[in-house]
Amino acid sequence: MKERKELLSRIAYASGDIYGGGAFIIVGLLLLVYLTNVEGFSGTLAGAIVFIGKAWDAITDPFMGQFSDRTRSRFGRRRIFFLLGSLPVFASWVMLWHGFGISGTTARFIYYTFAYIFFSTAFTIVMVPYNAILSDMVRDYNRRSAFTGMRLGFSAGAAIICATVPAMITGAYTDPRQGYLMMGLAFGFIFAVAWLAVFFGTWENETKPSSVLSFRDWLFVFRNRSFRIYVTIFILCQMAIDTVMALAVYFLTVAIRKPDLFVPIMAAILVTQLLFIGIFSYLAQKTDKAVPAYISAGVWIAASIAIIFFTPSTPGGVIIAVCSLIGVGGAGCNLFSWSALPDIADVDELITGRRREGLYSGVSTFLRKLSGGLVVGGLGIALDIIGYNEEAVSTGIISPTTDLGIRILFSVIPVIFLVFALLFLRKYKLGRREFNIMSNILIRFRSGEKNISIEGDDLTVCRQLTGIKGDRFFGTE
Repeated sequence: MKERKELLSRIAYASGDIYGGGAFIIVGLLLLVYLTNVEGFSGTLAGAIVFIGKAWDAITDPFMGQFSDRTRSRFGRRRIFFLLGSLPVFASWVMLWHGFGISGTTARFIYYTFAYIFFSTAFTIVMVPYNAILSDMVRDYNRRSAFTGMRLGFSAGAAIICATVPAMITGAYTDPRQGYLMMGLAFGFIFAVAWLAVFFGTWENETKPSSVLSFRDWLFVFRNRSFRIYVTIFILCQMAIDTVMALAVYFLTVAIRKPDLFVPIMAAILVTQLLFIGIFSYLAQKTDKAVPAYISAGVWIAASIAIIFFTPSTPGGVIIAVCSLIGVGGAGCNLFSWSALPDIADVDELITGRRREGLYSGVSTFLRKLSGGLVVGGLGIALDIIGYNEEAVSTGIISPTTDLGIRILFSVIPVIFLVFALLFLRKYKLGRREFNIMSNILIRFRSGEKNISIEGDDLTVCRQLTGIKGDRFFGTE
């Protein structure tokens, strides 16, 4: 009975990443197509809509994190947003794919810019508290890994479905506007119901809300040594993922002349990632959370080195098989990133005596989106530098400089990011032993014990995790 209840709790919690893992897959694959081919926007205007929405999205994340930290409600600090956010999730998703008959380029530009901002705001309302709530729910090291493994499994499964089914729905209608509307209604309903499942299936341990809302806290988080190391690893891994996803089509088209392999390769990567999330979740519970990250980064680096030597004569099966190993890399790196974040909030409690999971979730998400934008923007500039030209590609006249440049960007750049991630991973000291030492100290603090004395190895660990050189913890001076 207890095992069944635990499983249902994991499923309810993981349901949130049906939206987190699926929504941006659909947006990434279809939104620009919808805006240009259906609504008739130029590529520049369509890109401007997305850019404005993303800029707004990144800025609001830390605010939402702090706001959830100081929220007081009968449903807790985080869960209330899953209930309140389900309706905006549905409404914003439908608006993103339906213009309600608005005419005129300027009016439609304003409408879809607002729709994307609304979508980004709804995403922030639910996802920032969602990224923070696991630390509130679960104190145990292994259970956090298990919950995160289930979450990433749902995310990978949603990504597979959202990469295929929406296009099937939109393609089933003669009128594309009707097809996109039906897709918006169907997936908007699924996403909203998923958040209701999260609301009813999660819980929060009793925690005193933070009473402070300050920009200074955004900078304070970098005094937390474990966070500085963690967020650097997180960003480097995500930049490697962003690079591969942004350049996959270019690599297949320019370097190996096999653009038809895009769909099977993406499917292979996502399926492999789904499989290895379960394997790595089990491994993390038996060892430490960093172990899957070491293994997955190593596999990804080896695959990237092999990929750079692919040619148009390389068999398609070999290309798909090797590229699928990128899914192994994504599985381990993502598992570490999302299972370690709740532990970082515990380190902050050791430093400040406060629970500020939302702040750390918001700042991490902000930095991830900012770095992602910089990477994609930088890759666009790099494509110009190496002389990429769509007209030349369509005629089959590709210069050696462009070919080599694409290979380096697609294969070498992710390797550089991953090597630096591994170097920082060696500095990350919040393993199982350190977590248990910190957890025992926090239990004493939460029980109301005053003037807690920390000595010997325990003091060494606390200094190592927090970056504090003395023996003053819990916000004491």
